[in-house]
Amino acid sequence: MKRTIRLAAAATILLISGCSTTVSGTPTAVGAGDTNTDFDKLLQECVAVPDDKIAESVQADVVDQYFFGAVCMWTGTGASGIVDVTFAWFENNSLGRERTLSDKLDYQVEPITVAGTSAFLSRRPGDPYSCGITASYSGTVTWWVQYRGGNVDPCAGATTLAELTLQRNQ
Repeated sequence: MKRTIRLAAAATILLISGCSTTVSGTPTAVGAGDTNTDFDKLLQECVAVPDDKIAESVQADVVDQYFFGAVCMWTGTGASGIVDVTFAWFENNSLGRERTLSDKLDYQVEPITVAGTSAFLSRRPGDPYSCGITASYSGTVTWWVQYRGGNVDPCAGATTLAELTLQRNQ
């Protein structure tokens, strides 16, 4: 019986030692040190249009960026009061998909061309102070402008921002 236990223990030790591997070096997290060139400008889409041009486009004295990432957001102030501006660029999106979404939300949609590119304006029902424009560009780009009052056409600012984005990135 003792011999069987010893043989089983010896076999186990041989099995374990035969399957082990020694790795030299310093451990690092997966992906550390790797450069993924597909995302080299991941946080740079928020500079598609400089802040001073955003402010000028929406008739604000100044805008302040308070969020950036996949969606970029600014708030501004001027003669028309407070204005919110949002920009999004989705590489793997289509104008048709965004149009379908706007239709499902019952937005008023108007097809247009901006900087020679297919686009559409969208407005929320009953909200004359907000307007978005979505255009085809390596996926889609969307600018959304919303005034918290006043009588400035939000579609004019959104369209200007889309033109600036497309002209700058062509």
